[in-house]
Amino acid sequence: MRQNFRWQERHNAEHMMGYAEKNKNFLTVIEKCNELIFFTKKNGDFIHVTTSAEQLFGFSNDEYMGFNLTDTVHPDELNQTRERLQLVLSSPGANVNLKFRSRTKQSEYHWIEGVMTNLLDDSMQALMFRFNDITDRINDENEQALLIQEFTKRNQDLNQFVYIISHNLRTPLANLIGLINILETDLLDDYNKGIVELFKCSTDRLSETVFDLTHILTLKDNQGVKITKVNVQKVFEKVCHSFNEQIKQLGVILTSNFDCAHIHFNKSYLESILMNLLSNAIKYRLHSRQLEIKVMLTRDEHHNCTLTFSDNGMGIDMNANKDKLFGLHQRFHSHITGNGVGLFITRSQITSLGGNIEVQSAVNEGTTFTITFKGETANLLSQNHQLVLQ
Repeated sequence: MRQNFRWQERHNAEHMMGYAEKNKNFLTVIEKCNELIFFTKKNGDFIHVTTSAEQLFGFSNDEYMGFNLTDTVHPDELNQTRERLQLVLSSPGANVNLKFRSRTKQSEYHWIEGVMTNLLDDSMQALMFRFNDITDRINDENEQALLIQEFTKRNQDLNQFVYIISHNLRTPLANLIGLINILETDLLDDYNKGIVELFKCSTDRLSETVFDLTHILTLKDNQGVKITKVNVQKVFEKVCHSFNEQIKQLGVILTSNFDCAHIHFNKSYLESILMNLLSNAIKYRLHSRQLEIKVMLTRDEHHNCTLTFSDNGMGIDMNANKDKLFGLHQRFHSHITGNGVGLFITRSQITSLGGNIEVQSAVNEGTTFTITFKGETANLLSQNHQLVLQ
């Protein structure tokens, strides 16, 4: 028995030496290129391993001669590897992709990936597996997958928490607002009237917060959002009507130019976007000059409509605030009240339906929002208007 083993060992060594001598020139080139390559017989027995592969796995060339390729494969990939081996054997010159974990001398495993080529009918008379070590890449991918899984769960938990909070607060909050509204403030002295007024302000702010939470949750799930053909001019006129008193009192000059009559978008979202932009323009106006607001809608050759909304108000320091402009609860003018969610909601509504929003602004010069709506537009008309309400 021992004599047979020694004979087999000697036979393998002689075969390896003969193989190396026969293909000396080719193997020299391979070694100089530091290639990771396994050469095996038809049955998968190793006949030569490059120096780089020896260094990677820790086995010497002599040690590999006692192995079959499948002896080094992780059990989880063994069946798949055998199937790929049969595939490469089915056709001379065939190339088959192969990916598996290969065992090291320390009984660890490296992920390797490459191409096995059938050179049995070639002068090499071998199967050649040229591969790369992809262990670091696989580890990074696994780590990213775990992080995504964790973040997804946290996001689901956070959404559920926000939903519970907003849902459970709505009813008692509505009751509080109702009680304040029916309170006979005329019967109170000035001190208590002041307290009631502060209480009313607090409940109003809380009501806004609950509304914003609910709105943000709705934006995260667009399944119920309907896309229709929306008349932009009519929506804009409706929004302006909501601010009619402020526009008249302040003498705001509104200029609109609608080259596209319609866009394909969600009507409620469009109304909310224009409402936020118009509200901000009025809120952050410069008191030293008359407020001018210009709204323009154009269509490009790809049938995408672009809405430009500009004002000559306070403007924003873009160098300091560009990265947090659309962040949640971000505010850039502390002397004016606000909750800092308007632009967050605006961008979420636009991007959730495939659009894009960009901002150009300068302090004391004004701000321009450029919104691109994705998709087909219809009923191209030229409707130019100038509206001055004083």
